[in-house]
Amino acid sequence: MPISGYQVCLFRRGKGVKSLFTVRGWMIALPVAALVALVVVNAFLWRYYAGYDRVSRLAEDGRAALAEQKSTSLRLKERMERVEAEVTRIAAFNEKLGVMVDFDPAREASPLGMGAPGPDLAASSGLYFLRQGVLTRKMNEFLEYLGQEIALQEVLQQQLRHSLREKKLEFDARPSLWPMAGYITSTFGPRRSPFGRRADFHNGVDIKAPYGTPIYAPGAGRVTDVDYQSGYGLRVVIVHDYGISTLYGHLKSAAVTPGQEVKRGQLIAYSGNSGRTTGTHLHYEVQVNGTPVNPMRFMLD
Repeated sequence: MPISGYQVCLFRRGKGVKSLFTVRGWMIALPVAALVALVVVNAFLWRYYAGYDRVSRLAEDGRAALAEQKSTSLRLKERMERVEAEVTRIAAFNEKLGVMVDFDPAREASPLGMGAPGPDLAASSGLYFLRQGVLTRKMNEFLEYLGQEIALQEVLQQQLRHSLREKKLEFDARPSLWPMAGYITSTFGPRRSPFGRRADFHNGVDIKAPYGTPIYAPGAGRVTDVDYQSGYGLRVVIVHDYGISTLYGHLKSAAVTPGQEVKRGQLIAYSGNSGRTTGTHLHYEVQVNGTPVNPMRFMLD
């Protein structure tokens, strides 16, 4: 029931009533209500304060993990860019080799569907580092591209190695050296015959040099003939690869035998004036698939 109030009396022994005052109901209810409210608020806040340290530690750990992830991503990006630069350097080197041996890497690479530009890492914004999903996708795209480029460069290097080997064999076989030190006295083509006034066609070049001058193979090949023939006198014939053969006439003597394999620059004979000549010289002839051609097309030095 409602409380209208309480009267409080204070007594002292032998003195009677000392004082008298009234305590109203609200004067009791108000402190009780305040106390209850304080208990409720403290109970609510206790749950927050009790977990604050743990939440603070988790937040700090999260910030540290994010910073470490960003640092790792930056290092990985720099490493990828270095590897990409190395792949680009190798590709450029392959291209230079290809020019030297008439090998086109772009033409050889096109059937593979590779060699296309890779992902642009520099174009990525901060989301590249902050969003793990985007980072993972970008990394996978680049690694896939990088794997294709490495495979392509390996294939191109193997093809270049094979091409270089073929070119080296072709270079060794091609008669590009002068067979003998001297000077040319008669060129390839139409000329006035040295034995009369009539015109004739000269199938080679005549190189003037002292009697007994060494003659060297201008390219690798196999000796097929060492014999005397009308007009040429003592001659040596060497068959090279790619349908090329060379003939050396008017020799003093030969230093090779039929069937012998000779290397580029190897001694094969000595100059003389055997056969039909007007003096000591070397008649040097080059044939391609049996047809005489100008030896100067092959003589590089």
